[in-house]
Amino acid sequence: MKILKVTIHNINSLRLKETIAFDDVPLSQSGLFAITGDTGAGKTTILDAITLALYGRVHRNKEVKEVMSYGAVESLAEVEFEVQGDIFRSRWSIWRAHRKDDGNIIGPERELSRWNPQKKAFEIIAEKIREADTMVEEVTGLDYDRFCRSVMLSQGDFAAFLKASERERSDLLERITGTEVYTRISIAAFERHKLEQQKLDELEKQLETLEVMSQEEAAVLEEELRERTKGAREERKMLDAVRNQLDWLRKIQELTTRREALNKSLEAIEEEKEQAREQFARLEEHRRAQPLQGRLERLDDTLEQREALQAAITSLERELKEKKAAETTAKENEQKAREGLRQFKKEEEELYPLFEKVAALEVEIREKREPLNQKEEELQALQQEAEQLAGQLGKTQEEVGQLAEEEKALEKWRSENEKLAALVESLPVIQQQREELRDMLQGQRQTEKAIGQLEREQQASRKRLEQQGEKLKKLQKQRDSLLEQFKKLLPPNFVQERGEVTGLLSIEIEQLSEQKQNLQELHRLNEEYQNLLSELSGFEGQLENLQNQDLALSKELMTSIDALDALSLQLEFKRSIYEQQLMIANYEKDRAKLEEGQPCPLCFSTHHPFREKPSRPFVDEAKTELEAVQERYDGVYKTHRLLLGRQKEIEHQIEQLAGNEVKKLSGQVSRQFGKILEFEEKIAKVAPELGAENYTVVRGNLLDQKIEEAEKLIRERREARKQLGHLLARLEEEEAKASKAEKELQEEQTAYKVLESRLQLQQQQYEEQKKKFGSASSAVDALLRRYGYSFEVETAAKAFDALGRQKEEWISRTERLQQVNRRLELVRQEEKQLKKQVKENNHRLKNLRERIEADEKAWKGLVEQRRELFGDRDLKTARLELREGRETAEKEVETTAHQHRAFVLELSKLEQSLKEKEKALDEAEKKAVAIEKPLEKALEKAGFATLDALREALLDDEGAQQLEHLKEQLSNREIEARQALKNTAESLENERKKALTEDPEPALQERLKEREEAYGQYQQRIGALTEKLQQHKERLKKAEGLSSRIDAQRREYGRWARLNEIIGMADGKKFRTFAQGLTLQKLVQLANEHLQRLNGRYIIHKRGDEDLELEIIDTYQADNRRSMNTLSGGESFLVSLALALGLSDLAGRNAQIQSLFIDEGFGTLDENTLDLAVSTLENLQAGGKTIGIISHVKALKERISVQVVVQKRGNGFSSIEVIG
Repeated sequence: MKILKVTIHNINSLRLKETIAFDDVPLSQSGLFAITGDTGAGKTTILDAITLALYGRVHRNKEVKEVMSYGAVESLAEVEFEVQGDIFRSRWSIWRAHRKDDGNIIGPERELSRWNPQKKAFEIIAEKIREADTMVEEVTGLDYDRFCRSVMLSQGDFAAFLKASERERSDLLERITGTEVYTRISIAAFERHKLEQQKLDELEKQLETLEVMSQEEAAVLEEELRERTKGAREERKMLDAVRNQLDWLRKIQELTTRREALNKSLEAIEEEKEQAREQFARLEEHRRAQPLQGRLERLDDTLEQREALQAAITSLERELKEKKAAETTAKENEQKAREGLRQFKKEEEELYPLFEKVAALEVEIREKREPLNQKEEELQALQQEAEQLAGQLGKTQEEVGQLAEEEKALEKWRSENEKLAALVESLPVIQQQREELRDMLQGQRQTEKAIGQLEREQQASRKRLEQQGEKLKKLQKQRDSLLEQFKKLLPPNFVQERGEVTGLLSIEIEQLSEQKQNLQELHRLNEEYQNLLSELSGFEGQLENLQNQDLALSKELMTSIDALDALSLQLEFKRSIYEQQLMIANYEKDRAKLEEGQPCPLCFSTHHPFREKPSRPFVDEAKTELEAVQERYDGVYKTHRLLLGRQKEIEHQIEQLAGNEVKKLSGQVSRQFGKILEFEEKIAKVAPELGAENYTVVRGNLLDQKIEEAEKLIRERREARKQLGHLLARLEEEEAKASKAEKELQEEQTAYKVLESRLQLQQQQYEEQKKKFGSASSAVDALLRRYGYSFEVETAAKAFDALGRQKEEWISRTERLQQVNRRLELVRQEEKQLKKQVKENNHRLKNLRERIEADEKAWKGLVEQRRELFGDRDLKTARLELREGRETAEKEVETTAHQHRAFVLELSKLEQSLKEKEKALDEAEKKAVAIEKPLEKALEKAGFATLDALREALLDDEGAQQLEHLKEQLSNREIEARQALKNTAESLENERKKALTEDPEPALQERLKEREEAYGQYQQRIGALTEKLQQHKERLKKAEGLSSRIDAQRREYGRWARLNEIIGMADGKKFRTFAQGLTLQKLVQLANEHLQRLNGRYIIHKRGDEDLELEIIDTYQADNRRSMNTLSGGESFLVSLALALGLSDLAGRNAQIQSLFIDEGFGTLDENTLDLAVSTLENLQAGGKTIGIISHVKALKERISVQVVVQKRGNGFSSIEVIG
């Protein structure tokens, strides 16, 4: 990885947009450069920008949102870098809301792009934060921690490590190498061992507390239980016998009482029949008049309609007269409003100079009475509150009046339209019949359409018969012509059978294709073999990353468990509060049913004080709080489950990569080696003739050439097969067409006959549909006439819609009445509360005014002068009133003009409505005459003298049904009573024959009580014995379960005890020291490689007797070994630099790190040592690495010619300049 360019904007002290181009001169021509500047200028900010752009994090553990420069509204960090020839650009940015300096910080926003050489532009490959992090790690092969240890050399840390004491050396190495995980593993092993030991101790303690009876004690109890059970059975038999005798006596008494009751019931039925005789005669007269009821109702509806129209016409004429007068008044009001507006504007111009003079005086008054401002503001606030309360009270009182009027109007409307209540139930029946009529009519029309269609199809079928004959002759001629062409194109060496020609060509093509596939398979296997080798190198880095994620998730899981425990306690508390409030609310519902003086069914009290003054439950509040805690608990629980799932997934991925303890070779690394061997075997099978010396040639151009030759030969064979196949297809197509035409001719002849039969059936069906529609429409017409409508196909939709609107209006007004009642009660309570608040506010206002008046005596001069000019009016209020007055006047003009136009339009509508009503009245009178004359003739035939007599004879539907029901009910009751009397007498006789006892009931009751007491004593003892034996069994079972659990826990404890013995420790030191010893050994190996290139004299050696102790071997002095403390300043720098480079290799692993930065270690070096350090670094950059040294040492600036200078400017900001 090589960093090419860094762009910084508004990061810490670097306010302006700065770009450092490492791929441009002079930095591109110098592998060693210095980043210089004064302390605090912003040198290390360059490193912060690099880590921000790549990973969104700051190397100095600073909150990323704190890096934004003071006063800035946006910040940007951007890095262009090169990896294996590809160029990438990573960007990080934040900004303030609305681009204002006081806006909240938004972001960060991340973006990773790849350079496209063809398009000459960057293409975005990741935009989301997590996606960008993943892609950066995938591209560079480094996560954040490994990048910091690889690119930003920790030479200063290793210099301190070389001189540290034994106790400090382990902590330093842990921080430098990032091996904290081993400490956590050691502590975790210790804690788990401790936890498993606690579990084992707890199980053993539970086993000791169990009290289990001996087998002898249990056997004695079981024997006693058997004896008691036997005695209880005998006692139960005697108890059942006494109960049967008592039941027999009671049944005799019950049957006797029932027989007497049935006799009285029969007498009552006869009396009811006598009383209802006149009503039954009335019912017969109703049946005689019922055939004329429909016409009478139509006549009454027509007369009622006529009266309603006459009343409406009278009302319209009166309203028309009133509206004309109102229109004249509205016109005059409009003229007055316009004149008032002109006068108001004139007055407004006169008042403006006075307002200016008063305003100047008020400024002087405010300046001299600042101590009173607070009280005046309080007074104004109270006045505003008083006005608001007064306004609210007025609105509330107004709403009370409006609601009361609306309640009265709704109740009046329901009373006037009470007949619409029945429409709610009857309308669905009417609509159902309407749908049936609609289906019938639609079916009738469809039949008409089908008849016409069949006639047209029959005519078309005759025409098609003629065409099919001509078509068949033409197709047969074309088929014969194609047969001649096929014989001419057929190769001489192929068989004459048409089916075998293409088959032979296909076999040859398949053989050629198989050869081509073998060549392609060889090519593909070679590419996959190379990919497997590349994947193998990446698995080790993935494994380390997954282990770090697993440890982080473990911490989050512990935090979520604590949060769940706390929320669980809150949830239990809130649930108990909610259940308590719910119980109180239920008691309130029951109290509402109590009546004063009547006993309570629970406590039998006749006085109910809480019914008059109930306590208010807080069910909704308690439920809201419970739901809030539940929602929080669910959120934390969901997060906990997600964390568990993520940890399980990561552990599974680790196991996939590294394997497990049982299957050592189950990881992907081992499987990858297996795949590589398998692919080598596959390649050998596909190309067994290829040896190691010419395998490279086969993988090159020769393999591609062989594939191209095979493809060319296949194309030639396919072209030949295509031409013959095309001709065969045409021939088969023509033969199929001829066969199809012949079949279609036969089918068309059959279809013509079928059409004739279908036409006759449709005509018969049409006649039947007409009859059914006429009958059904008559039934619907009878239902509609109850509500003043008749059924006509053209007007039926309007009638049904009108009925639907009437039904909806009834439901709507009923629901509105209920809403008004509830709202009225609530508003009256609000009115009472507001009156109380107004009274309290007035009292506070009065007290405040008295205090202000006492404090303002010293300022009366200025106040009096203002009063002489403007009185006690408030200037702002006066200006507001003046502006509002003008707006009111303008609005008044607009309102009066609108009212005038509305009256003109309403007059036009009223005149049109009057004409329509007069026309409807004329039609209603004609309709009444047409109905009345035929009805009078029918009266004589039915035996009624007048229409009033007919109306008198008719009963309403409900009354007639009640009489019919009464008559039928009396008859059924008489039959049932006589049958029941007969059955009761028979049952009584049969029971008396049993003669179970001669003892009286009191004696049997006494005997029953004795038997029940004796049986109860048996049952109590049996229950006690059973309970003891059951507890014994449960304890015995629990003891067995505890023993099994203890055995399992001992095995589990043994596993963790062995692990704790090996690596566990309370402070994690044991495993950490062991792991760090291995890490240090590998680090020393890599550092010596660099040290040999920097200076061939020294070798770093790790002592065997002390895990973290290093010594130096001087090869110029016969491999003399000495302590690191004996090194000079220059030698110490060389060793610590070599260790830092070794750590870079260890952290970077397979990543090629070509850009390095050193931010420490030069301030304490003398001149000679500094010269050696620079020389060493120059040797290092000769190996292709670019090295940046961050320092403010003067000598270093003079020695290194290429520099990135960070210069301080004004206002605490800096700028960057590249020199050299």
